Amino acid sequence: MQIAEFRHNLEAQIREGKLPEALQAFLAALPDNSETYRIVSALVARLNAANKERFRNTISFEEYQRKVDQVSADCFDLLAGLREEDFAPPAPADKTSGAKTGSVLYRVPGVMQILKPTRCVVRVAVDEDVILDNILLDEHVEVKSRVEISDVMSAELLDPEGGAFQISALNARTQLIRETGYTEWNFQVTPLREGEHQLLVKVSIMEVVPGFQEPIPREVTLMENVTILAEVSEQQQTEAINEGFKPSGQTFGLNGSFNGPGAVAEGAKSIESQAIPEEAPPAPAPAVMPSPAAPVATKGGSNRSLGALALFLGFLVLVPAATWAIAPDIPAWVNAHYIQDTPEAYTAFIEKHPQSSFAEQAYYLRAERSENLADLRAYQDRFKDRGVYRTQVSRKIANLETRSIENIRENPDQAKIRQFVANFPESERLSELKAAAESRTDKRNELQDALEEAYVSSVRKQPTESKIDAYLRDFPDTKRLDEVETAARTSPEIFSKVQPRLEEAYLKKMEENPTQIQSEQFIQKFPEPTKRDKLEQILSKKPALKKETLHKLESIQIQRKAARDTTRQ
Repeated sequence: MQIAEFRHNLEAQIREGKLPEALQAFLAALPDNSETYRIVSALVARLNAANKERFRNTISFEEYQRKVDQVSADCFDLLAGLREEDFAPPAPADKTSGAKTGSVLYRVPGVMQILKPTRCVVRVAVDEDVILDNILLDEHVEVKSRVEISDVMSAELLDPEGGAFQISALNARTQLIRETGYTEWNFQVTPLREGEHQLLVKVSIMEVVPGFQEPIPREVTLMENVTILAEVSEQQQTEAINEGFKPSGQTFGLNGSFNGPGAVAEGAKSIESQAIPEEAPPAPAPAVMPSPAAPVATKGGSNRSLGALALFLGFLVLVPAATWAIAPDIPAWVNAHYIQDTPEAYTAFIEKHPQSSFAEQAYYLRAERSENLADLRAYQDRFKDRGVYRTQVSRKIANLETRSIENIRENPDQAKIRQFVANFPESERLSELKAAAESRTDKRNELQDALEEAYVSSVRKQPTESKIDAYLRDFPDTKRLDEVETAARTSPEIFSKVQPRLEEAYLKKMEENPTQIQSEQFIQKFPEPTKRDKLEQILSKKPALKKETLHKLESIQIQRKAARDTTRQ
């Protein structure tokens, strides 16, 4: 088979909107039971599932289109990597190895509360679609696709530091991997110490090796960083947002005793009166470890209230043989992320802690909760190309762009078109707006000027080659060509690419009756034209004008050459 021709034909079908036909043609060319056949079958299943979801109105049109686009993109990737052996009948299975390709999913939350059990999950499946069944997807879920798996595998969660987590496996460590469905391991993980710690996700392929009675594990390990937070009350978290926490130079015991500089009598002060000094504290004293004995009575409250206070303070300051100085923004983050979880809470956190290690998450979660374009743009402006969530943010902006286009398509008007350009200056979908306006014969003339203004304004804000081409194509009268040409010049790289098309547009205006003003304007804008032959052909209608124009053009070029030579010297 001619791989290049096959690839070209299928890619052309996909670009023409014939994705189902392309997938069926792909399947027909592949041998049954081959790995590539299985992958293409999975793409067909994903497309069919998206169709059903859209038909049942369980997903929006934008989400449906995103799923279709993802299937198309995956098909393009598969076509790009095609080889001759993909079309050969599959070799007999290796009885000694049993290795095959599948997907591994794991969910390990990046933030946990101390002493609070948290469920972590590891899954393995042959079919990537199946591995996503019966689970809620969030930022903690990771999926590794097309990895080597075997008929028997094991999974573990390990604490490489020791003492940071208590881990209980809820399933057998070693399990069978079946052709259908998924195999799941569940773990109950209880954080024991505050701070930044690591969990080791270890998935092992169990290989049968000649000469060995037992399968030999071949391990794949994945390290996950986990932040363990103190469990504090809502009132204390609110106070923490306003005041923050600083190292105090004191240690506290769970029996109510205070040790170190500034120690006070047991139970004699409230939280508010235990002021934490702003200045740097002296070296901390050894921590007093919790003692279950000898409860202490207080004057102002019960043993229970003192115990709760001591427990809260103990979470903040106790680690083995040293006091724990919590970062000032951690309580505020707990309040924003785990209690309020609102755009306003994240805004307050960002304003108070702009340099926090949680700032990027706060920007992203604010945008995710509010779904406001301004919040998405704020994330892009702050984190630009280095943002961890830049792909998700770009996708959300694209969804808002699509919604805006759909809204204009339903009822186009000048205000909506102007707002679209203001909201999406990078958009290269203005032709869709023009098509929407032209579908309404009652508004076509009314919207023509607003549409041309939108094109020109978009080029001014962010000139691109495709935008300029769209203007020249969609507005053949090019009444505002000068503005587009000026905007293109703000980006030398873009201008060098579009110069030939701009010259064509100017020359088209001269074709019928070239004038001296037009010829002077042309050579002033394009002193080194790429379309000189066509310029001379047009000017041949007026020999005198042609002679004069070419003379000026030669003079300009001599001057520019002399200037370049001087610059080199």
